[in-house]
Amino acid sequence: MKQPPKLAPTDLSPIFPDFRGIHEIGSGGFKTVFKGSVRGTPEVLKVIGIPAPDDPNDDEQLRFQEECVARVKREVEILSRCQSPSMVKLASVPLGEHEINGFTYSIYSEEFLEGPDLWALIKAKGTLPDETEAKRLMRSLLEAVREIWSMRFIHRDIKPANVIKLNDPDRPFVLIDLGIAFGLLETGLTLQGVPCTNRYLAPEMANPNFRASLDYRTDLYTIALTVFEYSAGQHPIARDSDDAIRTVSRALHEPAKPLHSLRPDFSPEFCRLIDQLLKKKPALRPANFDRLIAQTEL
Repeated sequence: MKQPPKLAPTDLSPIFPDFRGIHEIGSGGFKTVFKGSVRGTPEVLKVIGIPAPDDPNDDEQLRFQEECVARVKREVEILSRCQSPSMVKLASVPLGEHEINGFTYSIYSEEFLEGPDLWALIKAKGTLPDETEAKRLMRSLLEAVREIWSMRFIHRDIKPANVIKLNDPDRPFVLIDLGIAFGLLETGLTLQGVPCTNRYLAPEMANPNFRASLDYRTDLYTIALTVFEYSAGQHPIARDSDDAIRTVSRALHEPAKPLHSLRPDFSPEFCRLIDQLLKKKPALRPANFDRLIAQTEL
């Protein structure tokens, strides 16, 4: 497959003349994110390069190309239906496919969220959050996942880098990036490998037949991982020095550290909740959204 090259702001400005001051703010995989403003309102422009087949007659490569397009459409569809303030919102540029320099790019815009992601805060090793803030994070993520699940989708990539902290009491934390969300009612999309980040792998995702039993409890597990790492400043299972194989092995076999051992100032009840959500078997995790959200009340 031919991977489309990264675009420069000069490639985008003629296509989106209302989008002023375009400049890159991040990239990863096939995606590049640009910031600019539309009529004075800041937005982010998401540009996803669609791989091109080396052989236009190769059915497998063509299917992969179609899946890449479908995943972007799915992400935008979910965001268009979400009402939760804990989910990022679409902005002024509707999803479209654009031919640029001989390659196809799927492009749309989202609101610009003024705040750091949690991974940046964890790496900065600053003051750890108190229990009230940890509960606000937990509640925000639970509300987002509950809404996604009501559409029978699973996020599959909840992690600190995909959560933005805002200075807004009504939207303290916002979940972003649904690029590998999975729909239980879908039949057309394939699954390439294990589509998630190794450091935030739910154990059941390593099962080759995980699709048959996957549900929102996978997202509950990664919510607990995210809350734990943000609260304690360290991951409950993974080690920074581990390679991918060791990281996955720990996720499958090593029990998570108890949160209370690292945050003895947190209430035993909240720590037990996080510990229970980090159980290896999905059936052992608490799964009632109303009860879980009630346990985050301040």
